[in-house]
Amino acid sequence: MADNNVRFVELRSSVLYLTTLQKCSATEALERLIESTGKAAQSHGIRRGLILTVTRGDYSAVSLSTLLQAYQDLGNPKDVIGLDLAGDEEIGYPTELPRLFREAKDRFGLGMTIHAGETGRTENVWSAVELFGADRIGHGTAAGKDPKLLEMLSSNGICIEVCPISNWLTGAVPPNEAHPLQQFRQYGVPFVVCSDNPAIHQRGLADDQAAAMAEGLSIADMRQQYEIAKRYSFIEEID
Repeated sequence: MADNNVRFVELRSSVLYLTTLQKCSATEALERLIESTGKAAQSHGIRRGLILTVTRGDYSAVSLSTLLQAYQDLGNPKDVIGLDLAGDEEIGYPTELPRLFREAKDRFGLGMTIHAGETGRTENVWSAVELFGADRIGHGTAAGKDPKLLEMLSSNGICIEVCPISNWLTGAVPPNEAHPLQQFRQYGVPFVVCSDNPAIHQRGLADDQAAAMAEGLSIADMRQQYEIAKRYSFIEEID
C-alpha cells in the first residue's frame, strides 16, 4: 500500500478465520489484528480502519454476535469502523440477519458494506440496501444491467466498491464484456476503485486504477477518486 502511495485504507478481515488459524478467542484475534495493523499503518504513515466480515450461511447470525461481543470486550475500539457481509451469494442466511446488522449499525455507529451483485443476482443488491441498510456495495457488477437499480443506487447515494481486476479474474465480468463502471457513471452512481485480495492476486491499487482507465475513465476521473473515497469512507476526518 505504501508503494501505491495509499494515504488511508479500510481493511476487511475475517476475524473468525483468524481464531481458527491462531487457535485463540475472537477477542484475542481482534486485539492482535488491531495491534499488528496499527503498528504497520503507523510505520508507513497510513491511516487505517478495520471492517469485520461475516460470511453468509446458517451460522452467520451467530458469527455476527461473536464478532460484536469481541468488539465490546475490547471497549468498542475506534479502530473498527464497519461491518461486512461476504461469501457465496447463492448461500442463504438466517431471516433475522438483516435486522441484526441494522441494529449493530445503529447501536455502534458502524458503517455497513455488503458484498452483493458480484454473481449476477441483482436482487442481492436490492436486499443489501433495503434490508441491511448498506452504505456501500462490494462489487455490485450485476447492477450495471438493471436501470431501475442504478437509479435507486444513485438517488440514495450508495457507493459501489469497484474492483476491476478481481471482477475479471473471478468471472464476475466476462472477459468479452466491458466493466459496468461506465453504466455507474452514466447513472450518477458513486463508485470508488478498490483493490481486492492484493496478496492473492498480486495486484495493488495502482493496477486497478490502470484497469479502470483502460475501461474509459479519464485522468480527471481518477483525480476525483480520492475525494470520492474520502466522502464515502467510514474513517472520520480524513485530510
